[in-house]
Amino acid sequence: MRTLLASISPWVLMLVLFVVFLTVALTCREIVIRRCKKKRLKELADQATKLLTGVAAAFAFFVGFSITITWGAVAAGQSAVENEAAQAQQVIWTFNNTPDREAAETILDQLETYLRTAADEDGPYLQKGDVNNLPSAKPLDRLQDSIHRYAYGSEVPGAEVSSIVSSAASMNTAAALVSAEAQRSLPVLLAVLLLVSGLLLAAITGISNAAVTRPILLPVWCLIPALSIAVIPGPGGIAVDLSPLGLVAERLAQGW
Repeated sequence: MRTLLASISPWVLMLVLFVVFLTVALTCREIVIRRCKKKRLKELADQATKLLTGVAAAFAFFVGFSITITWGAVAAGQSAVENEAAQAQQVIWTFNNTPDREAAETILDQLETYLRTAADEDGPYLQKGDVNNLPSAKPLDRLQDSIHRYAYGSEVPGAEVSSIVSSAASMNTAAALVSAEAQRSLPVLLAVLLLVSGLLLAAITGISNAAVTRPILLPVWCLIPALSIAVIPGPGGIAVDLSPLGLVAERLAQGW
């Protein structure tokens, strides 16, 4: 279900929610018109209008809280990507100054492969929150193994070992943080409350327009909550810009 929801375009989600909210609003309006007399109808519409402000405020609170959670994850994930790119540059600098050029070139080739794979292929998996099948996982493992075999070789000075291992560990930590942020999504309870408050808002909006002959603004009131929910990232994972990793790979390929 999470993968399915993540694959839905925000525009499609907005359209579906708009249709649902408008259907609820029109249905509630029609029920009230048919069941209530004219005087009672006006009283009920007035009560719904007064209640509308409180329900709209509750809905706005849930939307704001959801946006804070999800866009906070996007910002943290993007920061982790930029940190990973910076750590990759540090690894490049370290091995560009390594006397063993054959081993250094092998490791830098593996680093380039990892960076290109992460930049070109990881995006859809992160957006779905599927961090267990990232295409870059195996290249990263091979890179880490090669770095540690080189660092703990008998010919590497002790001071250099610390620098190499520290750079590799920092890059691995940044990559892990990107994966961790990709798994953050709305809590189920909050998502349910958001949807329920949206439906309640649509129902009350429909009732408040029961005394209006031609409620031409009713679709607008239904479009607002649909659009508000659609701008919330997720629900699968986060969409981050992985181009900083691709840029480092390009510079590495050019002999940086």
